This record gives sequence, structure tokens and C-alpha cells, in this order.
Amino acid sequence: MKMHVFEYLQQMRAFERRHLPFLRTMEDLNILYLIGLHQERGTPLTLKQILSFGIGSAATLERRLARLKRLGVVVQARSQIDRRNVELKLSPKISRVFQRYATLIVSSNQTYLSEQASE
Repeated sequence: MKMHVFEYLQQMRAFERRHLPFLRTMEDLNILYLIGLHQERGTPLTLKQILSFGIGSAATLERRLARLKRLGVVVQARSQIDRRNVELKLSPKISRVFQRYATLIVSSNQTYLSEQASE
């Protein structure tokens, strides 16, 4: 069965609506991508660092982060190195959801690209 571009995109959106319903804005998504990326690299992110990426205004980012923390999507903890800093991480549950999301993206990409190459 041939997968078309919008079928592929529809699969992605269906996953997002089902497993990532807390993503309301592009800022939410960008915040989570940044936190997850730094978490994977073993370099936890602080609020000050997130502000330096220019995703949005300080007020917007603080409001979005407060909401994500309240929902249990993002967790914060004092830095072990410098107790003055608060580090942000994805909750274990959300990390697992993003792992499944990445698997879906990779498998869908492979299907789509192999179909495009056979045309």
C-alpha cells in the first residue's frame, strides 16, 4: 500500500493527539525538544539556558514551563554540582512516549522513502 505525504503526516498528528495532548503550542514542542536533547546528551538544561535559544519571550517560556511542570511532563531538580541552579528534565513517562514517537517517525519515513524510490 502506497503511503502519500498527507497520510504520513496524518499518522504523526494522530499519535500526537493521542499521546501528547498537552502540546498546545510550538513553544511547548520546542521546549520539550530542547530539554530532551540536552537530557540525552547528559547536560541538563536550566531555565536561563532555554531563554537563550530565543524560542519566545521570558514570560511566555515561564508560563509554558509552569504548565508543563504542573502536568508532570517536565520535572525540575536542584543541580548536584551547583545547588543554586534548577535543572529541567522530561519525566520518565514522557521520555518513553517520545521514544515511541521516534520509532513511528523512523518506520514511517522508511516506508515513505522506499515507496518514493520505487516510483
